[in-house]
Amino acid sequence: MTPARQEPKTVLCFGDSNTWGFNPDGSGRLPYATRWPNQLEHRLNEASTGPLWRTVEDGLNSRTWLLDDPIGAVSYGADYSCSGRSHLKTALHSHKPIDVVVLALGCNDCKHYLNLAAEQIAAGASILIHDIRQAVHCGPRDRPKRTPHIVLMTPPLMRITPQSLTWGFAGADTKSKAVAARYLSLAEELQVASFDVQRVAAPSPLDGVHFDSDAQSAIADALTTCILQTLHQTHP
Repeated sequence: MTPARQEPKTVLCFGDSNTWGFNPDGSGRLPYATRWPNQLEHRLNEASTGPLWRTVEDGLNSRTWLLDDPIGAVSYGADYSCSGRSHLKTALHSHKPIDVVVLALGCNDCKHYLNLAAEQIAAGASILIHDIRQAVHCGPRDRPKRTPHIVLMTPPLMRITPQSLTWGFAGADTKSKAVAARYLSLAEELQVASFDVQRVAAPSPLDGVHFDSDAQSAIADALTTCILQTLHQTHP
């Protein structure tokens, strides 16, 4: 077996606190083996008859598609840029070669004080999809000039709770549903894969925003199927 064939395929999971693994009970980060990106790696390797897979967890609390949100960052005890666009190209070049990019953003864009409509949130997704397609030599090892496969993941169907209201999510239950519908249309329009997490798992009633331990497995299972189907459709 050549060294190239021994190299694992890479999935970049680029998202927010639900990619980072925020525990809805407020205790911090879910354990490594529990978080859906790491369960995804395990399931892809179970299903693989060829190269191994590795996933890269690139989740950031309060991350949005385009906007900075110092209020959100401070809520997590830090002062950093929340703009996903400002971080994406660095992530692509840091972790290349990349076979699949899972874009899992939009939850924080639903905060009422950011004043974004569902169409504007979906426009942010469109811009980052464009950025991935414009990134130079970030594709798979055997075809680095090819764009990585892109999976656009919807935000969770958020619940209104005392905690979600504290974070600024008034009205996010309705808006997150509308955003998911816009993502599915956008994915078809831009010819990328879509993953509707709202059909798979619901956020915990503890905070109404984040997925608990049980939901992590459901997300990993369904996303594994989505990725493998996407690859098969492209390379039957």
